[in-house]
Amino acid sequence: MSGSKTRALFACWMTVVLLAGCALEEASKNYTYSRIDEAVARYKAESAKIKLGDSRDKVLALLEPTQVELESNEIKAPVALEGDIGATGDHVVVVHFFRSARYADEVPDAKGLPPDDNFTPYIFTDDVLTGVGWPSLLSLRVRKPAEQAPKKANPCDMLGPMAGCF
Repeated sequence: MSGSKTRALFACWMTVVLLAGCALEEASKNYTYSRIDEAVARYKAESAKIKLGDSRDKVLALLEPTQVELESNEIKAPVALEGDIGATGDHVVVVHFFRSARYADEVPDAKGLPPDDNFTPYIFTDDVLTGVGWPSLLSLRVRKPAEQAPKKANPCDMLGPMAGCF
């Protein structure tokens, strides 16, 4: 075989390999999107059965199976919030996030995770569902510091005898 035929065959072979690689990448992306879309559809069907006041066990039993096909970089871990929530003292507040959307133009964050707006937060206070959605979660976080009134600084406590306090 002459050198020019060999180069031509090599060029054709490389073109086929590159095209096959692109096709596999596109097929993988389509499979991922399809899997996420199916999880979102299952979530939407099950979430309609949930109401405020439901137990955490009941909500998780309904919603966790809808997320089972998602990979670790496609979900958001639960978060426990600490401190006084409300006027009655300490409560255990846990927020679970469920994948509820996928947008065609979404861009993962620096860690490779989807944006927060692809998830719906479920807020549990003492294992009872007390809020659903970002407005509920954000109002909880905004309200929490406001309920704890800042203490006024007493110059005598800070400076003692130097402030003329005896």
